[in-house]
Amino acid sequence: MISLKRGADRHIFYSKKILFCSKAKLPIYSWTYHQSIWPMSIQDEFPPVGEKDIGESQKFVIELLGVVLFSTLIWAFFRFITQDIIGDVESISFSIFYMIFAPVIFLGPMMLYWVKHRGEEGLPVRLFAYNSPQATFTERMVKCVLVIGFSLTIVNFLLELILDYMVLNSGMYGEIEFNFLWMEGFDSIFAYFILIVTHLAVVATVEEFFFRGFVQDQLSRVVKFWQSILISATIFAMTHIPIAIFIYEIEGLWLTTSLINWFGFGLAAGYLYHITRNIWAVVVWHGIWNVTVSTITWSVYVYEIPSPGLEKFVWISQTILINALLLTCIYFARNYLAEFGRFEKFPTAPESIEVKL
Repeated sequence: MISLKRGADRHIFYSKKILFCSKAKLPIYSWTYHQSIWPMSIQDEFPPVGEKDIGESQKFVIELLGVVLFSTLIWAFFRFITQDIIGDVESISFSIFYMIFAPVIFLGPMMLYWVKHRGEEGLPVRLFAYNSPQATFTERMVKCVLVIGFSLTIVNFLLELILDYMVLNSGMYGEIEFNFLWMEGFDSIFAYFILIVTHLAVVATVEEFFFRGFVQDQLSRVVKFWQSILISATIFAMTHIPIAIFIYEIEGLWLTTSLINWFGFGLAAGYLYHITRNIWAVVVWHGIWNVTVSTITWSVYVYEIPSPGLEKFVWISQTILINALLLTCIYFARNYLAEFGRFEKFPTAPESIEVKL
């Protein structure tokens, strides 16, 4: 009997282990992977930040890629030398280390480049509408981004669940036993609570500020918007590879599907940011998604192993289909997402009326 354990998180990591059944000595496959319209231009009222002249476009793009490469290498090196200290992603030590070091490693070089090299004032990411937290975090905006975050998470999760079940129950693996898992891998409620705080307040925030708010936005100043989404999604996927290979030792099929998933999420998140121009809508979705897939997973016991070629073809095709369907859903909902996800219009002062007595 073969055990397939699958989590729905397609973003953070995707690991595969080969264990052995004590009786039959059959390989037990166990995998868990944890984890952005086209005819629309950027709103004039919320353009990418930056007042200094860009100069040569190619040089500007190379500089941005250099910042990304530097941050990625530093983060990969940090994770490699501390892997025996901070533990796995469900541990409290990992959450604490991430909350402390991730903002410094990712956002630190970004700020140095922005302030020291570019000579810009202010932040390299548009966090607030009209530079006003009060105008940004209105009751309407908070409710809307929460609805968007939960809605996209539900759609994404159902796509994962339904298409996973269809593949597993297709007969390719013979008979199956499908079971849901709740909070798998957590030693205590406190550890789970710390993970929630980490994902909502740090993981999603840092990654969206960096990849969408900074990289994608700045690229959109020198290339077409769809090119900036494509490039930032590619960078987002590629930056996960060093840790996936050297820390989680992902390889083969599961590395391929992980790369597709990271790229797909980058496209979806980038597209959502483009149509809303609200980085908080993307942060909230990213955070809710991470928490959801860290909470609910599923395991499957199967009795047959298909041929490697068939298994590879099916899972890669299924992964591409999931991401394509997610992007399609966002595309058809683009008008609603744009209406409810954008910042509220800043109220203008009433025109004065001259009254003669």
